[in-house]
Amino acid sequence: MSAPQDLLLDVQHVSQQYALPKPSVFAKAAHIQAVKSVSFQLTAGKSLGIVGESGSGKSTLARLVMALEKPTQGSVLFKGKDLNALPQDQLRQARSDFQMVFQDPYGSLDPRQKVLHIVAEPLHSTLNSRSGQALSAQDLKDRAALALTEVGLRASDLDKYPHEFSGGQRQRIAIARALITRPSLIVADEPVSALDVSVQAQVLNLMMDLQDRFGLSYLFVSHDLAVVNLMCDDVIVLQHGQVVEAGSADEIFEKPQHPYTQALLAAIPGISH
Repeated sequence: MSAPQDLLLDVQHVSQQYALPKPSVFAKAAHIQAVKSVSFQLTAGKSLGIVGESGSGKSTLARLVMALEKPTQGSVLFKGKDLNALPQDQLRQARSDFQMVFQDPYGSLDPRQKVLHIVAEPLHSTLNSRSGQALSAQDLKDRAALALTEVGLRASDLDKYPHEFSGGQRQRIAIARALITRPSLIVADEPVSALDVSVQAQVLNLMMDLQDRFGLSYLFVSHDLAVVNLMCDDVIVLQHGQVVEAGSADEIFEKPQHPYTQALLAAIPGISH
């Protein structure tokens, strides 16, 4: 059992349903249940994989963890605080400690903005700890330059636009943007699925290195079980919005118990079970 001070994320019986746009007499229900009473915990410095097929509720669950949506039931506790019960100003402050990396390195970066603005964006509302005032333009540039170098890019890249970079480099920029606030948690939603296989390995190795250097925790959302097997300590398996199996990565990949998990693993080449 994790010591309370080590428990970073505690998701308790979270559910989410969406109203159907135009219920008809032919519809069986007026809503869709995207997530059904999901619970899990994430310890500081560890990685948890959320796996399942498209439509299983993975990305909805990620948005709930990020407090981008409010659950219809249940709670999301980050460092002991219920995110959905916080006033907006406190929620904004808490957000600096958890960041997100999205699937599409092409769509998640504003093509009209230079890399400096993109990477520094999470800091725009941050106050200088010494003066209590907003960070200066030089402070923002220095922090953004440092974040870029930490992901293997150059400070001079700050003056470029996203279209000047490859897909793998763009995802490094997205990781730099997530890293700049020095968060405890990064939620990574299919962060390498849009990249070539050789580039995937580079980005995953970078993420593991950053975890070691900064003590990051990852919530890793993916349909790719080979990636989850590489990256994660623990795994939950979602089917139709429900957890059908949960355990350590070793348990899930070596001795899957649920037929759905077994079918997912059987479809992935290179994973023996």
